[in-house]
Amino acid sequence: MVLGRVEVENVRNIEAAGIDLCPGLNVLWGANGAGKTALLEAVHLILRGRSFRTRSVETIIRNGGNGLTIRAEIRDPTRGESKIGLTKDRAKNTQLRRDGVAVANASEVAALLPVQVLLPDLADLVFGPPSSRRQWLDWGTFHVKHEYLSTLRDYLRAIRQRNGAIRAGDQEAIGLWGEQAGGLGERVTGMRQAYIDLINIQLSGTLETLSPELDITLRHEPGWHGDSLANEMRQHAPRDVKLRSTQAGPHRADVRIEIVPKSTQTVPQPAAQVLSRGQGKMVASAMKLVQAQHLSSAMEQPSLFLIDDAGAELDEEHRDRFFGMLRDQNYQILATTTDADWLLGAYPITRVGMFHVKHGHIEPTDQQ
Repeated sequence: MVLGRVEVENVRNIEAAGIDLCPGLNVLWGANGAGKTALLEAVHLILRGRSFRTRSVETIIRNGGNGLTIRAEIRDPTRGESKIGLTKDRAKNTQLRRDGVAVANASEVAALLPVQVLLPDLADLVFGPPSSRRQWLDWGTFHVKHEYLSTLRDYLRAIRQRNGAIRAGDQEAIGLWGEQAGGLGERVTGMRQAYIDLINIQLSGTLETLSPELDITLRHEPGWHGDSLANEMRQHAPRDVKLRSTQAGPHRADVRIEIVPKSTQTVPQPAAQVLSRGQGKMVASAMKLVQAQHLSSAMEQPSLFLIDDAGAELDEEHRDRFFGMLRDQNYQILATTTDADWLLGAYPITRVGMFHVKHGHIEPTDQQ
């Protein structure tokens, strides 16, 4: 599937805009603050159900507007076309439709077209908190096993209930919710571990092309120990009561990014403690790319890449390698930049869409 036409109303400084995307590289160029990132945000909002910049709807809606509207066409050469529509107002009312029919869960749309987002802070996937790596892990596991999301939601709901019981001092409810969260948490952990095992197989080959000097492996830290999460919750209930929240479980998980040692005599080193910012961004780029590669090869499902400030913090060699892999593997890209010349050189003119963005207005332009 690929993204076709996108229409946006009242998103940030965009009053109204519509563009027809090509299946290859689509470049949004213009000055900073023109509205380039706002269009990426709108695409992310309709395909993923949320913004990558904020949780506050009010800040997304254009000043003077009562609500925002986004429409998108998702095209599949064998299944035809799906039309998606999203509206949000300042009262936080949301309507999401697919082919005119109301959609209850944004995950139904998210499953249609996997979206990879590469923002200027991409290196935080390596250097940042565990939550960013859990999000990366959850995205990939969901697209491989769609039932994963409902299991994860049920687990997090059980954890919220257990935490409520902890704060209320209800010992019986602490035990009951601990049993339920334990079983669900073990299922979440199992699916996450299986996904990490799959990704590790492909990661070394991807890094060999992108950055041969780096040898990285991923290790899943599930957030709990032992054979039974429910047992751990029972044993550590007094600790949880003292700290007023559940301390063990997949909600505390992390993906440890490690540099493979050159010798069996040494131990793996945490990548965050050794790599430069640029190297960290390359590793994070590889982690995003390998997710897309796995979906393309194993699930026959292509991904859309949303790239803000394309090439930032990468030297020319690594930048060209990364975008060369995106080109060679036929991914659809929507990228923002203030300088499009270096991007255009690697793509045939028939696979490029150019759009000039100025003061919230977007116009297609000649690639010459």
